[in-house]
Amino acid sequence: MSLTDSCPSCCRRGIAPATTRTRGNRHIDGYRCPGCGHQWATARDLTAYSDLHARRAQRPNRKAA
Repeated sequence: MSLTDSCPSCCRRGIAPATTRTRGNRHIDGYRCPGCGHQWATARDLTAYSDLHARRAQRPNRKAA
């Protein structure tokens, strides 16, 4: 699950993670802006995402309808 992010310093968009790590139920992405050099990290709780995807999978889609 690699997502792009926006730089909180200069607002440049679509920055891919420079590093990625998974620790238990957490997914941590480290970013570095190629424009201004600002560094930051985001952490996501994978259990929250798995619940979201499970609920979406239970809904009928257009093909099933």
